[in-house]
Amino acid sequence: METTKRRKFLALATATLAGAAVAGCSTGGAGNTSSNSTPSKLLPPLDDSRILIAYFSVPETDDPNNMSDDEENSTHVVDGKVLGNTQYVAQIIEERTGAEVFRIETAEELPLDHETLENLALEQQEANERPKLKALIPNLEEYDTVFIGYPIWWYDLPMPMYTFLEEHDFSGKNIMLFSTHGGNRLSGTVETITDTLSDSTVISNALTISRDDMDDAEAEVVNWLDGLG
Repeated sequence: METTKRRKFLALATATLAGAAVAGCSTGGAGNTSSNSTPSKLLPPLDDSRILIAYFSVPETDDPNNMSDDEENSTHVVDGKVLGNTQYVAQIIEERTGAEVFRIETAEELPLDHETLENLALEQQEANERPKLKALIPNLEEYDTVFIGYPIWWYDLPMPMYTFLEEHDFSGKNIMLFSTHGGNRLSGTVETITDTLSDSTVISNALTISRDDMDDAEAEVVNWLDGLG
């Protein structure tokens, strides 16, 4: 569905992507990295493109009452509904751009107990595991621009994100990254994703928001999106 705010965003994004392609460097802004990895090539206009938001988020509870500190750290409550931090950021981007949304989930349900989840995440990382996903994007070829969102786990991408990146063909697509963290910011994940998706254009101006700043997330997301112009 083409909305006024989406058309405005597409116009801003077109200018940003074209500028990044010429300059071959970061465009600056919230969560900016020093990566100079944006390929120096012309990009197609986005005026008639479709945008997808794909995100991975694991809220450790769905009960907004009597949360533990760990549960509060992994969630943000909106109108009584518990959202994962990254899920909340994805929702703000969706509302701002009118994009479609795909949630990245593992085939095997992840534990919600914090210590158990933390230990599992570390075990998967140390084993360089690729957890099986519940589903893949069925119509990725229809999208030109994909926002990819994830939390930082153990100073890296969650291992299901590696599965997601490797099992989809992002060739020729424009990739914009957003993440949430507990103090580690982007932890080199922009470079990791850029190397993995070598046939796409990964914009190095990634957004990252601390779990301690979720109350200000909407303003940060809006500033980031507006700054793309």
